[in-house]
Amino acid sequence: MPSFNPSTQDMIGYAHGGLRAQTAVFANATYIAAAATDVFTVYGKIRILSLDLEAITAFSDTATLLKWQFNASEPAIAAFDISGAAATCATIAQGRRVVFQGTALNTVQVISTNPCASLQAPATMDVGCYAGVGTLAIVGAVAATSGTSIIQLCYIPLFDGSYAEAIF
Repeated sequence: MPSFNPSTQDMIGYAHGGLRAQTAVFANATYIAAAATDVFTVYGKIRILSLDLEAITAFSDTATLLKWQFNASEPAIAAFDISGAAATCATIAQGRRVVFQGTALNTVQVISTNPCASLQAPATMDVGCYAGVGTLAIVGAVAATSGTSIIQLCYIPLFDGSYAEAIF
């Protein structure tokens, strides 16, 4: 098996999976609230290839329903949902994922059946606009009370200078 330089591995990853931004591991009780929590800042316009939340430790038995919103601040446009809410995220086991589907603004997120394995999102979604700034926010219908997670965004920039970065 050939051994590739880490920078070559990164370039192969970018060519096939897009650029990546991810949060640090976070406490669900801090960031998954019954209101929107900004997770990524989007500069310009990007195409979302995948957007998933992965349970690092098991979730509590709280019936949290997660969905995604986009909130453009430049130009100022009211926040709008870019997904429907997933089924209850109560007692999600370590390694399971809540996966953004991207097919339509009301398409629900899918919770992976098995830990450490999930299907790729079936479609992409473009968010942002030329020279714009906005945020991708996660919204829980009920605040989470325990567990930890990480969120990963894989995307393609659609204008020069477009990118996304994690807020926490």
